[in-house]
Amino acid sequence: MDAQEFKQRFMPHHRLLYRVAYQLTGNAQDAEDLLQDLYLKLWQKREELADVVATEAYLVVMMRNLFVSQRRQKHINASEDIESHTEPPDDSSLDSQIDSRDEASQMETLIGQLPQRDGKIIRMHLVEDRSYEEIERDTGLSQGNIRIIVMRTRQKLKQQFQKMTKTWTN
Repeated sequence: MDAQEFKQRFMPHHRLLYRVAYQLTGNAQDAEDLLQDLYLKLWQKREELADVVATEAYLVVMMRNLFVSQRRQKHINASEDIESHTEPPDDSSLDSQIDSRDEASQMETLIGQLPQRDGKIIRMHLVEDRSYEEIERDTGLSQGNIRIIVMRTRQKLKQQFQKMTKTWTN
């Protein structure tokens, strides 16, 4: 596939892809970066794309997969940065780390009190950073049900955590 054919085939979807990227990232700059990465990836595999029939659907799925992949990579890189930090923390940093660990421990306790299904799904989504599609494969629930469970469980956890922190400050 030459550059002209590539442009004719994929550039008409630019606005849709930008909207999808913006919805995924929530940020104009990140959406542009994601879109640029998508077009680069498309160009690199342009010879394999001749057989793609549902171009728009293919591009949207590819965009989502690229986003998930980059998000996971950033999460891994952030973990490595934290582990490679060798300077001793100052007192305020140490206090905030202790507070964060306490909050994480309390949140884990709250998740443990949830019904088994809800706890499993929220752990898969928030802790393991798994997509709704991956959770669907493992649980057999539809993505719509999973979204509703995640939304309601987040609300419930937020309310319980706020109650808990209110009692700490009083």
